[in-house]
Amino acid sequence: MARKQNVSQKFIFRKHMNIGAADAIEDRKFLQESFVDNGELAILTDVLEPQCVVLGRTGSGKTALLEKIEGSKERVIKVEPEDLALGYISDSSVLRFFIDLGVNMDLFYRLLWRHVFAVELIRSHYRIINQEAQDSFWEKVIRRFSRDQTKQEAIEYLRQWGESFWLKSEYRIQEITKKLEKDLKNSIGAEFAASVPLVGNGEILLSSEHTKSLSEEERGEIIERGQAVINKVQMSALSNVMRLLENELLDDKKKQYYIVIDRLDENWVHDEFRYHLIRSLIDTIRDFNRTIENVKIIVAIREDLLDRVFRYSRTPGYQEEKYRSMYLQLSWTTQDLETLLDKRVNQIIREQYTTKTIRLADLFPNKVYKLNPLQYFFDRTLYRPRDAIMFFNQCIQASQGKAKFTQTTISQAENYYSEDRLRALADEWAADYPNLIELILFLRKYPSQFDFSHIREDIEDHILRFLVADHPKDTIYHLALTHFENGTIEVFIPEMLRILYKVGVIGVKPNSYSTVQWSHQGQRLFRDAINETTSIHVHPAFWRTLGIQPV
Repeated sequence: MARKQNVSQKFIFRKHMNIGAADAIEDRKFLQESFVDNGELAILTDVLEPQCVVLGRTGSGKTALLEKIEGSKERVIKVEPEDLALGYISDSSVLRFFIDLGVNMDLFYRLLWRHVFAVELIRSHYRIINQEAQDSFWEKVIRRFSRDQTKQEAIEYLRQWGESFWLKSEYRIQEITKKLEKDLKNSIGAEFAASVPLVGNGEILLSSEHTKSLSEEERGEIIERGQAVINKVQMSALSNVMRLLENELLDDKKKQYYIVIDRLDENWVHDEFRYHLIRSLIDTIRDFNRTIENVKIIVAIREDLLDRVFRYSRTPGYQEEKYRSMYLQLSWTTQDLETLLDKRVNQIIREQYTTKTIRLADLFPNKVYKLNPLQYFFDRTLYRPRDAIMFFNQCIQASQGKAKFTQTTISQAENYYSEDRLRALADEWAADYPNLIELILFLRKYPSQFDFSHIREDIEDHILRFLVADHPKDTIYHLALTHFENGTIEVFIPEMLRILYKVGVIGVKPNSYSTVQWSHQGQRLFRDAINETTSIHVHPAFWRTLGIQPV
């Protein structure tokens, strides 16, 4: 009898083969079948658990979790920020006029989110997809609640939106915003006509430019009137709607609804509005999830974006600890990532070759530069699924026609992977640090680990070359310019290292008896002083692209 051929004899890596895409939206082939659940899915889908803000860095699996919820639960409503026409708000000259004066719009933003969620739940529950379904809904609720004044007020609030009730949310948001614009315009009055011009039909014309012509007294009066309009938005009516949802319309507690929101880091609205809208979104989610026990709103957000949201929308009395119970911080271990790759590799092998299961380790050589091959591989990721998938895909491309990786093919793949991860890191942090790559390049040809004094020797030349080049005038540029002009280069070095630590390029070993600290392992802020005893470690993911040799 002929001996059965084993996997290594039948299977080879082929051109264009891969184990997934960088973006979870494009990764549907692997996402559902090869999903790795390390307990976070159960927490997110438990309506009684407070965690509802999926927090993680780029590529940590946030979108994959939300996609899994959408694919595994029966009643899931997906809200796309770009489909809400919130750009209409940022393009409104009327709103910009009052915002530039200093009117706080947060209450209005919360009204918008409450309205969207309430109506989306009603549309989903009663399957309101056309005028006929809407008419049937009104007939039912009016007959059921005709004698209850509070519930009648809630229904009246919903009815005032008429035909737009069953249309997409963008239409309702535009209608609500137009009504607010009208009320804000009417609040100004004719006495400001000299400072705020009128158009041909006698209508007030408002824009940011017109704020410059106002006296301090006029500014104060308009702010007071505008804020009064905002403070009178129909939050009480929407509270009645939420009570109607909780006690009557969604009274079957066995039917659980999930609203999922992703892609908040994309360009769905201008940044100056986006930060306040996201802050109001998080406040609204907290209130909504507490009020209606069989509904859970879940949002995914990058850590750096959340930091900017609270930095730019901070208000008096802000307390960060109030929000911490809402966060689900994503984290991955070596074992988690190995399981993820195992599943994906076996999926492509089953599809193309055999049903036999192989181990990830079977595809690697015994050693890579005298090190454990899997540890070598995972040490070059920031312990995020995207890093592991991208590195593995590069290894596949370097190993075409072979049945397993070799030290040579892994080394070739690492060259491309390292450069790709550097550029991906720059894209991730572009909003905060447009000059991040230039700062990272200060480390080119450095040892993989060095002390404070090493960087002090040539930092002045680095800064001078950086300043004379044409770079964006961001935080990094201003730090460099300030300390170069003032001769305080030694003050710049710790500030530079803190930025590099925050983004994940370096780890810090404070002293001889401590371990190396990395921001991607949960130590987001390095609080100890950086001084002569501090040892700096460059992350192995960037060694190749920076020309760094291991110590």
